[in-house]
Amino acid sequence: MGNMEHAPDPEPAPLPSKDTLPGHKEGDQTGQTRQADQAGQTGQADQRIQWRRPAILFACTVLTTVVAGAIMEHPTVPPLVVLLTLFGIPSLLLDGLPFSLSVLGILMAHEMGHYLYARWYGVRTSLPHFIPSPLFFISPNPGTFGAVIVTKAPYPHRQALMDIGAAGPIAGFIVAVPIMAYSLVGARVDLIPANGGLYLGEPLVFQALAYLIHGPLPENYTIYLDSVGLAAWFGCLVTMLNLLPVGQLDGGHILYAFTGGAQSGRRLQRNLTITSFLALAVLGLYSPGWWVFGALLLLMGRFSGFRHPAPIDDAAPLPGHSKWLGWIAVLVFVQTCMPVPISFTGP
Repeated sequence: MGNMEHAPDPEPAPLPSKDTLPGHKEGDQTGQTRQADQAGQTGQADQRIQWRRPAILFACTVLTTVVAGAIMEHPTVPPLVVLLTLFGIPSLLLDGLPFSLSVLGILMAHEMGHYLYARWYGVRTSLPHFIPSPLFFISPNPGTFGAVIVTKAPYPHRQALMDIGAAGPIAGFIVAVPIMAYSLVGARVDLIPANGGLYLGEPLVFQALAYLIHGPLPENYTIYLDSVGLAAWFGCLVTMLNLLPVGQLDGGHILYAFTGGAQSGRRLQRNLTITSFLALAVLGLYSPGWWVFGALLLLMGRFSGFRHPAPIDDAAPLPGHSKWLGWIAVLVFVQTCMPVPISFTGP
């Protein structure tokens, strides 16, 4: 806002004596002005913090994902050697840009799906907070734990809960599919190594795209993904995890929007939560990472609770288009589901 020039104030009229002013306390006006200034400064500081923290986290995540991508592009070189080489040859960071742009693009689409729908319904939320991984120098590692948005106000009704919860995974999936297809077009098809190694789970969407692009693979052959393909795979993994019907994950939002807060709905939510943890316990026998994720969910539930909070208006019926959005999210979960995401095989 530009400066506004104004004429000098006229000379004030004589003020009455302090003694004639009832209830007068010296310094009241100064104190009020100081309090107003402090309140304004606090509001401006809060506004700066709302942008500063997400921006710093995003910058750190860009760095960790670029380094992780550069390590992936040199699989025959030990990760720590690549990391130390980057200090002498910073241009090697360019090798990690395709992975970083791919994985951050998928995560950004996911979080902006939530954020934009939240703005549409007037639900106050934070900006996306990307979470850098301190283990970015260990391969395989995507350099990030994903991203989160913090809701700072209750949902107005189940329609908003459904649309906000489902929009994120659907948007991320829409971005991940063409990235995966692009990677598969140039992917190498070769023999499975005789000495074994690390294998990634194949969600249905990956199997369908691989069949369309490469056809049926010969026996003992597999597809070797580049870093862009690994970014798309990680995007599918994040989407699947978020759609589990537990607590305040996206799947938990969708489940509550479908079932509501009535006694029967609460019973179904509790049963599906218990079933999900039992499934994680069993799947952990085949892929121990599920036990780690289950422990994280238990920790989240310890602080935020497993009982989903009710929206302000829990009685309003769920519109048909919101139900369709929820069922599309369920279909996305089926397409990205990987019972054993990572496995190791020996010779």
